[in-house]
Amino acid sequence: MGISCQEVWMDISDYIDEELEPLQQAALDQHFAECHHCTALLDGMRNVIVLYRDERLLAPPDGFHERLYQRLGESRNPSRRSFLAWTLTAAAAVPLGLALFSASRLIVPAHDPKRPASRPDARQLPETVAISLDQDDKVYHIAGCSHLHGKPKFIRPEEAIREGYTPCVYCIGKPQPKKNS
Repeated sequence: MGISCQEVWMDISDYIDEELEPLQQAALDQHFAECHHCTALLDGMRNVIVLYRDERLLAPPDGFHERLYQRLGESRNPSRRSFLAWTLTAAAAVPLGLALFSASRLIVPAHDPKRPASRPDARQLPETVAISLDQDDKVYHIAGCSHLHGKPKFIRPEEAIREGYTPCVYCIGKPQPKKNS
């Protein structure tokens, strides 16, 4: 019983290096005697190995190292023109950066550490806000908010903020409709 081409392909490298068991080596010898495709593959692999073992094939041509070092030396000596171009670019970048920085300060308001973005101004809220006694969500709402679940407790906005509650993103800050009396 012979072995398949796929089995030969898996073991061909070990066959070339003579690292197979004698029984497996004999099976591959028999397969190579019968299969012309695998024999051609074996011959091609042996040719590649012979070529790569020849140091003359991979050696650089004469004078290569001298030309390489000469070119590297030339590229390391920057010309006066390139130095001038870099200097002008840097000189133009500094005022442009300052202008962008100044414009961003005009567009983006300064951060007030006493008033974080998530904390609304108490003047915009009603006198009391609602928190849920049944849920531990730490969110305060305006009375009647559909996102307030459970039994409400009404407290002052300052007290809610002090206790670590955050405003509801759905009802806080939205204009409340005026009731007609």
